[in-house]
Amino acid sequence: MSALFFAVLSEAKPWITKLQAKPISHLGKFRIFQKEDHYIIISGTGKLSAALAVSEFAHILPKPDRNQMKIWNLGIAGSNNNELSLGDFFWIHKITDAATKRDFYPDRIEKSKFTKETTLTTFDRPITKNENSDRFLFLPQEELKGIQLIDMEGSGFFEAASLYFPLENISLGKLVSDHLEGTFCKAETVESMMAEKMEGLFDEWTSPLPWTGIDSIETFDWPLVEAFIQNLRLTETMKHDLKKSIRFFRLRNPNTILPFPEESLKIHLKSKSDLKEFFEQWRESLHV
Repeated sequence: MSALFFAVLSEAKPWITKLQAKPISHLGKFRIFQKEDHYIIISGTGKLSAALAVSEFAHILPKPDRNQMKIWNLGIAGSNNNELSLGDFFWIHKITDAATKRDFYPDRIEKSKFTKETTLTTFDRPITKNENSDRFLFLPQEELKGIQLIDMEGSGFFEAASLYFPLENISLGKLVSDHLEGTFCKAETVESMMAEKMEGLFDEWTSPLPWTGIDSIETFDWPLVEAFIQNLRLTETMKHDLKKSIRFFRLRNPNTILPFPEESLKIHLKSKSDLKEFFEQWRESLHV
């Protein structure tokens, strides 16, 4: 189980395509894409938006799922250090909120193809070292001294995520997109850089957390369910709800055979209403 937060669509698009995720229908403000137990959330820019997106997403999950959920925030970041090349990827081990001066310390990634780490400072506005830019906040070199990477979401994301998810489940990674020249990156450039790094990160993101152990539902129950429903036109939301019902059943009946509807009933599913009734009756049998 994993969730990935991005500020903008250009950062998320390669991941959505790779995952083959589909948007889910929900009552919230933020765009959420899902494929099985993996989610991609687009928050919009700014630390408040990032925090609200985390809160909204957390509230659609039961607490047991949150405890097993890998939570990442990936995105672009500017750098004052010209020795860092564009496209370089870094895990973040310290976040500083420039406005509040608060520091946050994500757990270090122990095993990754990407081994570089650095610090991140989150500002409320885009930053530049170019005095002539009127769309960015200008900071002189003395104020930028010691700052490695700069973004607008990191502290908001981490502070909110730490309220809902175990700290050891939360990670942030940033791509160097510019050297604070005072120009916005083109969407196609962001998408290209993210796609390049995604190839090495995708399997790391989708793999289970090492300390959650074997998920018996994913390992034993769900393959049987997938085989049973393969010719049924269940939506991703229906599959997600079915998996939640199976988890409910397993918590109360750890050694009981999972109940399935009669195979012969499937041939009578002629309409959406037939499928919905069939689906709801199955879920009811799991909640007895």
